[in-house]
Amino acid sequence: MNPLVLPLNIGKDDSFRMSWKNRLYKARAALVLPHKLKTNADVDEVLASAQLVVKLTEFAGALREKMLATLASQNQNPQPTQTEVYGLVVRVNINTGRSVEIEDLRRTKSENGAEHVDFMSHSAEVINLNEAEKAILETAINSALTAPVLEALRQPFVSFHPNLSESWKEQQLKSIQPDKLVPFQMLFPSAQPIERFVEGERFIIDDLYCTNPTCSCTDVTCVVLKLDKSSGQEVAWGGFKWDVKSEKFKVLPQFSSKFNASEWFKHFDLNSGIDLKTLLTSRQSFMRTEFINARKSARS
Repeated sequence: MNPLVLPLNIGKDDSFRMSWKNRLYKARAALVLPHKLKTNADVDEVLASAQLVVKLTEFAGALREKMLATLASQNQNPQPTQTEVYGLVVRVNINTGRSVEIEDLRRTKSENGAEHVDFMSHSAEVINLNEAEKAILETAINSALTAPVLEALRQPFVSFHPNLSESWKEQQLKSIQPDKLVPFQMLFPSAQPIERFVEGERFIIDDLYCTNPTCSCTDVTCVVLKLDKSSGQEVAWGGFKWDVKSEKFKVLPQFSSKFNASEWFKHFDLNSGIDLKTLLTSRQSFMRTEFINARKSARS
């Protein structure tokens, strides 16, 4: 089975940076899963030792890459140029937020600000580090694992282990009314989106949860969003409810009854790094437990 590559959703484009060898590098990273995670044990294994692939571009080179990409998008023909970039593969313990092992380091060139660079190509230079050099790089990596980067690593898994991220509680718990459906992505914007592509168009699931302590439902409300090209806004295109206990689909009255929920669910699952049933079941339990317990604590 091919590994699944999940780009980190860190937020600001320059939030992930690394100081190494007296130079400052802009970092772009992706989490590589060995296979689709189907069980809690699979999640625990990744949390203990996650493979992270990082592209490192010196900041001067990163600015040049951005300028060249802009020129190319405007159909201008900039002079051919190359930017030196590093490809780093490292194991990270997401629980502790520390690097575990440096697996690979390569150096290659980015042509005219190309976004995608193949670090495994025959032209990439493999860099073998001695123990002292490894120690220096490990220190640089650990210093680069700042709060925004760790949130991007942890938020996709927070429903399995709530202690991974607690910064959201004070900001969100007091402002959300018990009778409102709560979107998971609103609380955890760095969590990986549940998405699929149809004929070049991107669709995502906005999964919402009931946190009302007087309600006993076990539904996840899934609103399918797509980009409206005329307005540039995401709009509701379809939707359904999925019961985590019965695993049955329910129609949302505001959408067509012809919407094939099971078919859409199946295709969304194909692109998900975590088995979609496992993920939504975990999120439903997490949202109810966290909100209900927090409200009980607030009243006591």
